Amino acid sequence: MQRRISQARTVAQAFLDIVRNNPLGLAQADTFPRNIEEMLLYGLEIPVEYKINLSLHAAEHYICALQQIPFTLSTDTPDRPLLGLLYVGSPSNLILIKDGLPKHIRNYVLAHELGHFLTDIFIVRNLWLSTLPEQTDQILKAFTWQEYDEWVELQALIKGLPPRARAIVSRGKATLPETTKKEIAADLIARELLAPWEKALKIYKTAKTKTDFIWTIYTNFGLPPKVAYFYYEDIKQNTSPPRDFFSHLFSPLLDSDAK
Repeated sequence: MQRRISQARTVAQAFLDIVRNNPLGLAQADTFPRNIEEMLLYGLEIPVEYKINLSLHAAEHYICALQQIPFTLSTDTPDRPLLGLLYVGSPSNLILIKDGLPKHIRNYVLAHELGHFLTDIFIVRNLWLSTLPEQTDQILKAFTWQEYDEWVELQALIKGLPPRARAIVSRGKATLPETTKKEIAADLIARELLAPWEKALKIYKTAKTKTDFIWTIYTNFGLPPKVAYFYYEDIKQNTSPPRDFFSHLFSPLLDSDAK
């Protein structure tokens, strides 16, 4: 978990650096609670669309309309309600979000979907660019879903690079190990963007109780209480001194003797 947290912090910092390079985004990056919707626009130019009854099929219908292609209801994929969904592809990357969500939930869902974009698109694109610099033009076209030389995908495969995401990235219940890892990564990035580890750690050290920590994190950073609860547990686990081997091995015996 420490490694995942460290990776999430690195990814979040890379995004914040991009936002700060935009004069309009500088204030947003350094103001809490952060406005993720504005940071999406200033950092990556990703718009947010609000939908009253957002579901998987409703999202697919909307995206087909954007692409100006007929919508065919899929009987293989059951419909399900969604809080948010990241779409990548032509004519524009965007995030769909359920309208009417409480502000702190909306902000967290947007940060979560942003986490998916950063891990699935942004990092992959940068890996391609750094590994295949001679193909910069084609890579940039590929990751903005323009016409490009598909030979670059084969080159990326040969180099062992992760594949480019396809036209739609939808989120639902995690069922596959790979999906679970991506969901955890997106959650950790969202958490870091909204309530950075270093700031949360300071609150943890001064909080009198777990409830005090959760309330302070929610009040200062807008992090949903349930997320703040698990944040507390992660900090506790990562800052507690490890038990020595002898104590770990014989603690059941020592506990029974104490009784």
